[in-house]
Amino acid sequence: MRGQSVLGVVALLSVVAVAPSQSAQPACPNPANCAQVSLGNASGDRGATVSVPFGFTQGPSGPIGEIAAIAFSISLPAGSTAPLTLADCTPNGDLPAAIQPDQALANFKLVVENAYCSPTRTHCLCPEAGSGTPADNFINVVIYGPNPLPTPGPAPVIIPALPSGASLFTINFKISSLAGGAIPLHVLNQVSDNPGTKPPFTALLSVGDVNAVDQTCGAATPPCSDPSAASQVVVTDGRVVVTNGCTGSCDYSGAVTVDKILTMVNIALGNQVVSACWAGDATGDGLITVDEILAAVNNALNGC
Repeated sequence: MRGQSVLGVVALLSVVAVAPSQSAQPACPNPANCAQVSLGNASGDRGATVSVPFGFTQGPSGPIGEIAAIAFSISLPAGSTAPLTLADCTPNGDLPAAIQPDQALANFKLVVENAYCSPTRTHCLCPEAGSGTPADNFINVVIYGPNPLPTPGPAPVIIPALPSGASLFTINFKISSLAGGAIPLHVLNQVSDNPGTKPPFTALLSVGDVNAVDQTCGAATPPCSDPSAASQVVVTDGRVVVTNGCTGSCDYSGAVTVDKILTMVNIALGNQVVSACWAGDATGDGLITVDEILAAVNNALNGC
């Protein structure tokens, strides 16, 4: 019966005309003062470890000043099985070994707020083995300087601006053996995310300049909810593309069903957005094509 249902979907594909869609990153309304944060892209087979860099570039100029501190959450998709987890939770100083500061941060402090559980903490990225606690599907990050903090004294403390045009740190992820398609990595921000519906325990992007002026901005027009905000930040999200993965398993469970294939068809027709089934986007281009739907059909018939 399942095979007949899947073959029925194949018949539907013969009359589907897929019109490719494109999306553009909005330009910063004030290019003279537009900082950028970006997550890189990576690809790898199921079970492999991949490295994703986090980059930062200061705006060319602006009335507020260069950004000196930044706080944000990186959201990872949830699923029946977490498609991405930290590759190595072994403590390396205050950080898990999977999160590696780049040399550009030598004089700055990188904090991953939810790295480890404690007696009073019920969730974290690296729960103890056998605890039954699932790993967080988000990473809370804070970066500031100077590090180490100077000894208090009569001399004023100089707050350094964050390094510009460089990768600030790298995250090593392990891809689940059940994952497939694209796995999105998203920096939460108040333009694309509703503060009232963001995941619990996460934070929207916030930046502070060398004069301790805080602004929270994003990557659309208008760039900030505060119309008088002068500092602007464009966010570029990343993704991990699973090569030879389980295309079409929208919940990253390793199984493809008829309803998931129909979701992919609706995405291809423009009736749903690709975030409804990132695992159907085998190439990571943000589109669902007929070839990807056929790959999902094959996975439904033969297993991943």
